[in-house]
Amino acid sequence: MAGEGAGVWTDPVYLRGEQYRSAGNLSSRQSIYAYQQPRIDLPKSVLDLAAPTGDEVVVDIGCGNGAYLAELLRRGHRGPVVGVDASAGMLRAASLAAPPALTLVADAGMLPLRDAVCSLALANHMLYHLADPALGVKEFHRVLAPGGRLVVVLNAHDHLVELRRAAEESWYDLGLPTYGGFRERVGLEKGEELLRVEFGAICRHDFVSRLVLSDRRPLEAYVRSMFDTALVPERARERYVQGVLDRLEPDSGGVLEITAHPGCFICS
Repeated sequence: MAGEGAGVWTDPVYLRGEQYRSAGNLSSRQSIYAYQQPRIDLPKSVLDLAAPTGDEVVVDIGCGNGAYLAELLRRGHRGPVVGVDASAGMLRAASLAAPPALTLVADAGMLPLRDAVCSLALANHMLYHLADPALGVKEFHRVLAPGGRLVVVLNAHDHLVELRRAAEESWYDLGLPTYGGFRERVGLEKGEELLRVEFGAICRHDFVSRLVLSDRRPLEAYVRSMFDTALVPERARERYVQGVLDRLEPDSGGVLEITAHPGCFICS
């Protein structure tokens, strides 16, 4: 496989050719939030905070399967909407979710967009995939018009902490080599430092909830989609997945709870 160790998070060959070749892995991870309590519709909540006027040019950088583009269109957005992603497979899914949007295959660190092209830029759950996140933030600032807003969504250090701990324990239980990638390279804390270099006004909003599951199947699909799982040798992968699941202890009623803690920054 192309990526090794923590580098798998930023390896463009792996990201485009395996992890995000299609929307399947991302959809598996998104689907677990159907078990969230209280339920938080993240695209809706984030765009409520961003408060688009409906007429501005919006660029969604790292748009993935188009969840935010689709929410914009559900709101009746009238201005031009552009989805940018490094993966053609993800853009195919985004085009199905938001057919009117223009889509571009591009590297977020070198956007094929002119200066000050948009009044609202979105960069959600993607900074940790950039080899140089600081360069990405500079690009976000470059394409944003004066008075515009940038929205960045990242995860806090305790996001899915129970699952990440189980993944780490299962990894080392199999005798696999040292690995530093059980959590994203850039979370809310590091992200704020990067954003403050380019933006004078930053407002942080946290969304804290619990994933409450009585059925292991959605969780198993999530584990199978993870970056960590892809790095496990195929001969040991099934033992790794089951080891993660076995370490997640349900309560006496058979219910398992996992912390969910994403957040967003509104920057100007």
